[in-house]
Amino acid sequence: MTTTNYSVYTIPIYFLMNFAPHIYSVFLFTDSKPARWNNANPKATSNLDSFRKRAHAATYSRWERARAAHSNGYENLPLLVAAVVLGNMAKLDSGTMNWAFGTFLVLRAAYIVAYINIESQQWSHLRSVIFNVAAGVCLWVMFKAGNVLSKQ
Repeated sequence: MTTTNYSVYTIPIYFLMNFAPHIYSVFLFTDSKPARWNNANPKATSNLDSFRKRAHAATYSRWERARAAHSNGYENLPLLVAAVVLGNMAKLDSGTMNWAFGTFLVLRAAYIVAYINIESQQWSHLRSVIFNVAAGVCLWVMFKAGNVLSKQ
């Protein structure tokens, strides 16, 4: 019995999933009034300075972490895309691909939640572990694909 390979869907799901921290950061920045967001110049220094002065320190820190989680997600998109493409080029088993990239999505969702919510240095290491395990899933698929492709 063959299983349908859903791995390619991981890419758009991951892309959209990484937009969530941005939306959350906009709500923090605008005090839950997103119409106040300056979309014409969202990274303007004057906007950031104004927010830094009016926001509670904990809110500002949470906003910074949400922005970092958003950026980190897109910075890691090429690793995911490469792993999905290589795994499919090598025609890795659908079950393996579905397990790997389903696990990846769960780990990255946990990473986003951890990044935004963890405030202490001690617990920040949990976020790093989640990050590395998720990246490891992609690397594992790449090595499996490399083993198959090198024999062709």
